[in-house]
Amino acid sequence: MRALNKDQARKDFLRLRREMTDTERTEAAQGLARIGLGKVHDLVAPGATVAGYLSVGTEPGTGALLEGLCRAGYRVVVPVCEPERQLSWCDWTPETELLPGLHGSLLEPAGQRYAAAELQELGLVLVPALVADSHGGRMGKGGGYYDRFLARLRADGNPAPAAAVVFEHEFVPAGSFETTPLDAPVDAVLTPSQWRQVPSEPMYT
Repeated sequence: MRALNKDQARKDFLRLRREMTDTERTEAAQGLARIGLGKVHDLVAPGATVAGYLSVGTEPGTGALLEGLCRAGYRVVVPVCEPERQLSWCDWTPETELLPGLHGSLLEPAGQRYAAAELQELGLVLVPALVADSHGGRMGKGGGYYDRFLARLRADGNPAPAAAVVFEHEFVPAGSFETTPLDAPVDAVLTPSQWRQVPSEPMYT
């Protein structure tokens, strides 16, 4: 099997997302909340911090999952885009005010911003992805924000696992799409039906 290059893979998976029905999206969001909450309870003690993100457009819906985490007593933080493709983090609850951020089309929480090093109780990072593979490879939309963030997190010695969040058809066999040494691997993949542990070691040396 020949790996799809990144440009082609992005086009193909974005097209498949656009073709999903509203019913499929709703059912997927419900599955992500059910499976995700159950696994977070297994991995992370209540009161710890979970880094999530606010889904937009055709992304798998994370709203129900994040709300469930808040109700269960977890501290939820979500990212804020900073210059030079860096991320900082803000606390989030369903009542948090959202304002246009660095990219005007994206709404981000108002409030104090934290660097990754300030999230001492970070227990899990939920990572957006267009596709993820069985070896831990992940492809995003090309901005590189999360690759930089995860690289910094590991360099700081933070062991919090990272889990890519994708639709069912976006979990694929290793080698299905191109990856490079700059693409930060993930430790798990969350789909609407299952939480899958995947190799956490880099695929390149």
